[in-house]
This record gives sequence, structure tokens and C-alpha cells, in this order.
Amino acid sequence: MADLYFYVTREKVEDIVDCGLKLSEWYDRELMLPGMNEKKKVLTALLNPRDDAEKLKNTNYQCLRLQVELDYCWVADASLYKIGQEDSRTMDLYYNNIIPLRNYCFGTFRNPEVLVTSSVLPEFIKVAGEVMDTPLLYENSEKLYLVNLREKYEELYNDSGNHLLYAFFTYLESKGKVTRYEDNEHKNVIFFYTDSKEYTVLRIPKE
Repeated sequence: MADLYFYVTREKVEDIVDCGLKLSEWYDRELMLPGMNEKKKVLTALLNPRDDAEKLKNTNYQCLRLQVELDYCWVADASLYKIGQEDSRTMDLYYNNIIPLRNYCFGTFRNPEVLVTSSVLPEFIKVAGEVMDTPLLYENSEKLYLVNLREKYEELYNDSGNHLLYAFFTYLESKGKVTRYEDNEHKNVIFFYTDSKEYTVLRIPKE
């Protein structure tokens, strides 16, 4: 079983807890999923309740914890779906990257959405926060994605993030936030903050 999270308006909570989530009523869209020969109705849920920061903070919404059999769960990149509304190449990329939840590695997508292809019975629905919730092992999917991406490139360049920081401080320099002094002999650069006495020393990346 997968533990998923789903936001609803508070006036719907009691009805859903009593009667369940009917796919025919709550589906978001119809999609052609891998290995299927016809479109399936899906409702979209979250892997982490903090993945929807707006609804998390909105007192008009309540988060529900769902338990769903893995056979009915797929994962896709919601960012690609949104961009794909205006760009067909991105929508193709969205479809090509839909995978079963059982095969998903956390942190692969910046904005993962779980595509649920079945109704959820009331006994598998709990109000998040009112029951013993499943411990969350990471803050949210976006931060986990960025940490994984940074670690990937740090390993690739073997420089503990120097390339990324150099690019960031070059951006700050373009905005007038820092000035630089380059020590070309030792291949170092010092970035001086324009609004304080602080500074940062980095290596000049090899071209």
C-alpha cells in the first residue's frame, strides 16, 4: 500500500471520510498510461503533504491521508504537465516519463504527482494530523529533487559545489550585489559583498 496525500475543501471532509473518494467524481483528467490501450481516469495525489504549500497554509483546505494499492498508482512530473499545456514536446516528455509508483526513486521529479486509477474506500482514508501519520523522511519533493541534483553534479565535477556557487555569485555580481577580485596565479576568486564586510572565496572553474 502507498501512503498518499490529497487536499479537499473542509466542507467535503466528512462526506469523503464516510463515503470514500469515487474516481468518477474526483478524477482530474484522462490519460493514456504506459502499457494501456485506452485512456484512464486519474485523480492526482501527493507523496508529501508539504508538496502543495498553498493548500497546506490555506485553512479552507484539509489534507487527507490515503492508502492505495501500488498497482493503481503511477508517478509523473506535474511541472511537465503544466508546461505541456502550451508545448507539445514537453507534453510528450511528460507521457514518456510516467512510471509505476513501485519503481519511483524519491527525488527524481521536482514536482511529482501520483496518478491514482481507482476509487479509494472510506476505510483507507484518514484526516491527516488526527491519526498517527506515517513519518515523513524529507521536507518536500522539490527540496529533495534539488539536493539530489546538486549532489549529482558535485560528484560529476568533484568540486563540492564550487561550480554551482561560482555561477550563483557571478549572477549576484551581475545584479551589483558583489564585486570580485581574481587571483589568477592560484586560480581563486574573492567575492566581496557590496552591503557588508563579508566575503566568499571560491576556485575559478577550469574552462
